Amino acid sequence: METSKTVRTRNKIIEVARELFATNNFLKTTMNTIAEKAEMSRRTLYMHFQSKEEILQYVVEDEAKRIISRLDEIKNSTMPADRRLRLHILTRFNIIDNLIRRNRYIRYEFIYNQLQLEQRRKPIDIAETHILHDIIKRGKEEGIFYCSNTEDFSRTILRMLKSLEQPFILRNNRVRTYSMLKEYIDMLFNGILNKTK
Repeated sequence: METSKTVRTRNKIIEVARELFATNNFLKTTMNTIAEKAEMSRRTLYMHFQSKEEILQYVVEDEAKRIISRLDEIKNSTMPADRRLRLHILTRFNIIDNLIRRNRYIRYEFIYNQLQLEQRRKPIDIAETHILHDIIKRGKEEGIFYCSNTEDFSRTILRMLKSLEQPFILRNNRVRTYSMLKEYIDMLFNGILNKTK
């Protein structure tokens, strides 16, 4: 069982590493740099983490929890399902935008290292699929959405959203990027809104 001091030390290492990965980038950050910035010995650092890759995994997991928590808030709101889905999509891309603006390494990963990124984000993808499924299923029950298989449709929406990430990231003009995203959302909704309601 971990003591409160152990938990505090691990959390400090994770926060320091998050900051260093964002400012220096992951590749340039070393275990020595992390230990120095966290004001601890390398020995103490290595007692908690074996490598910077292990620390990165914790940073990614922590970020994933934050992302899923924000998307869960939207899912659990009392808005109609179509508004929840629109807000989910906009929030999702806003989170990505903020992450890549804060952290050059994540931008690099999104653009050049898709395979490794896919492995790291599997837990987020699974959770997001469940969130989307809940929104779509409730929207279908409310008569807002029409689709025969809500699970398949949720996975398809997630794939579609992921396919838009790279073009979204590569565009430098934030206003144009969001207007493009709104156009895609409108195309999605015009295809799934129940027109008989």
